[in-house]
Amino acid sequence: MLVEFVKMTNSIQMKKNMIPIIVINTAMFLSVFLWAADNGVNQEASSECLACHGEKDVGALRFYDGKKKSVFIDSKVWNSSVHTGRLSCVDCHREISGYPHPSVKYKDGEEYTAVKTETCKRCHYTHYTRLLDSIHYEVLKNGGSGAPGCVECHGSHGIQKAATPRISINEKCGQCHGDVDSEYRNSVHGKALVDENNQDVPVCSDCHSAHDIRNPTDIEYKVNSYKLCGKCHGDAERMKKYNLNPDVLTTYLEDFHGASNQLYSTGAEVPGKLVAVCTDCHGYHSIESVHLPGQAEKVRENVLKTCQKCHQGAMPAFGDAWLSHYKPTLATAPLVWGVKWFYNIVIPFIVLGLVLHILLDLWRYGVRRRKG
Repeated sequence: MLVEFVKMTNSIQMKKNMIPIIVINTAMFLSVFLWAADNGVNQEASSECLACHGEKDVGALRFYDGKKKSVFIDSKVWNSSVHTGRLSCVDCHREISGYPHPSVKYKDGEEYTAVKTETCKRCHYTHYTRLLDSIHYEVLKNGGSGAPGCVECHGSHGIQKAATPRISINEKCGQCHGDVDSEYRNSVHGKALVDENNQDVPVCSDCHSAHDIRNPTDIEYKVNSYKLCGKCHGDAERMKKYNLNPDVLTTYLEDFHGASNQLYSTGAEVPGKLVAVCTDCHGYHSIESVHLPGQAEKVRENVLKTCQKCHQGAMPAFGDAWLSHYKPTLATAPLVWGVKWFYNIVIPFIVLGLVLHILLDLWRYGVRRRKG
């Protein structure tokens, strides 16, 4: 009887253990089935739209300013989109439910595109809210024009993965910022990306972000700009790969300028006067390699000019005293190295002596009090 009871108990337990597995498998099957069914519906609905909009002479939207916008959709472009199979046309164009379509009532194409940006937030709400914090939205909010929204950067029907390829990010930004794009392409970063397809170099969004793009002239942006450079130049493994100095960030943060900016970046205080950051000496978009012929002298001149902004009358020797992001060693800067080690040794002993002095004084005070 005991054996039978144990067998029955084990059988019941096994059935209980199978319940979660059955539920998970059923849920997975239903999700795949529903996705496939929805995918088929979306494809069919889109095909109905493309039956007309896939023809080049389908027509155009007319705006109040008299300009037109073609409503032709290339089926190859649509089929290459990341939305194909996931969304149908009416998921974005909800105002259209039949034919003939309602008339468009927009001042111009820019207003029409701005309204369509609101469509994207239904699915991409997080990215949309970040856009509201950007300099681009600030321009639009203040009545300006020309600032991009979702469609200008990502397209409308042939939307691809955002960073595929990475150079496409710069190409999109370059549509408005052509001069900056030209400078970047001639820089050490741009040449590596364009000519060598190097994926380690920064593109626009690495420094300016993708959606919550800040005003680069803001004090907060400049104070924190060293962190942007430090993402790469503080990565010892990446710097070793290209035989570059891995101590750029640490040496900057150890000097007065870096320590001050690090304090300001915490929000502890608003700087009364900005101190030097990476871009003051190296530039913004037209950064060149310091190893190019004549570049070292150019950097030396930039360093002196930067110093003179705050240290008026500074001579070339003033800038030459800087160690150029290299840590002092006995071989390269013996005096600086010696002074640094002197303080590294003496200061702890001084602090220890002060603590010992206080403890002895307290002990003496306690002994006298017991005797007195």
